[in-house]
Amino acid sequence: MKNIPIRASIEGQTSMVDTDWLAIMATLKKRGIEQEELQLIYSQLMAHLRITTRGLTLSKIPQSTSIAGITREPKVSSRDYIGMVGA
Repeated sequence: MKNIPIRASIEGQTSMVDTDWLAIMATLKKRGIEQEELQLIYSQLMAHLRITTRGLTLSKIPQSTSIAGITREPKVSSRDYIGMVGA
């Protein structure tokens, strides 16, 4: 799973925040989502579907949209990144 830009909102609220997949993945893990479910959510986001799970509504931000500071590649080694995904 590569880091992608995400637009997120809390269910029932109209405000949205621009973030990235690594931040959302960490939040979803804290909310009890297993690795297989994360892979499914990621696949659905890559297919440009809007996802609602664990109180969050998520959608992928199109590549043509430029957002400063978002969609950065993690500055860790491959081994560390695999550890984050597997944790």
